[in-house]
Amino acid sequence: MNIVDITVVGLEEPSWIPRVEQFCLKILEQLQLDNWELSIVFCTNQFIRELNNRFREKNEVTDVLSFSQSEGEPFPISPHQSKTIGDVVISLDMVEANRQDTGEPWETELKRLLIHGILHLAGYDHEESDEEREMMDLQDRLLQDFMEERIRT
Repeated sequence: MNIVDITVVGLEEPSWIPRVEQFCLKILEQLQLDNWELSIVFCTNQFIRELNNRFREKNEVTDVLSFSQSEGEPFPISPHQSKTIGDVVISLDMVEANRQDTGEPWETELKRLLIHGILHLAGYDHEESDEEREMMDLQDRLLQDFMEERIRT
């Protein structure tokens, strides 16, 4: 059983948070990932800039950051115990900015960033061109598969 914990930093908690949890659980199921404990943090540009500067030494705003808790040596856990995988941090300010740049609906952009962050925690990367193609293709397929899922009404 997967667990998704959602936190909001620097913003009023949106009413659609429970639907984000359900969306993330469906993505994990589609990726056949089980016993994951995943944290989603929604924040402002200021907060994500601070994280990006502190942990990546990039003093700039970004839309999504993923912080894995499973890097290095695996630790033994019971098969029925959830494994804390990591955190996906998303700037809701950037969701809006990206939406304005791409012309995509706000909800589509949010889903894209959620999927992108989860894929990073699942081990996908886009440092090399072949890795990037694989990750982006999977991201696009998942986004298409879950296009009808409603997060914000």
